[in-house]
Amino acid sequence: MKKIPKFKTDEEAAKFWEAHSFQDYHGNTKEAGIKFVRRPKKTIALRLDPDDIKSVERVAERKGLSYTPLLRMWIKEHLEKEERHTA
Repeated sequence: MKKIPKFKTDEEAAKFWEAHSFQDYHGNTKEAGIKFVRRPKKTIALRLDPDDIKSVERVAERKGLSYTPLLRMWIKEHLEKEERHTA
């Protein structure tokens, strides 16, 4: 198995991999230890009209989501819009 050279720049690595096959070098690799961390969310309680909840549930179902992620998305979008208007 061939040994992967050390690269000084990303451009150097890109040129190397354009000209070589990873199949010739995969034996010299090891599994990456990547850990994804979600930012903690804070739970809140909102009192919403039952008809509004039903409406949100219908929209969420059409979008293939549950209603709580849809509400989070809408809140985030609205906050970003407000930030742009007040900046």
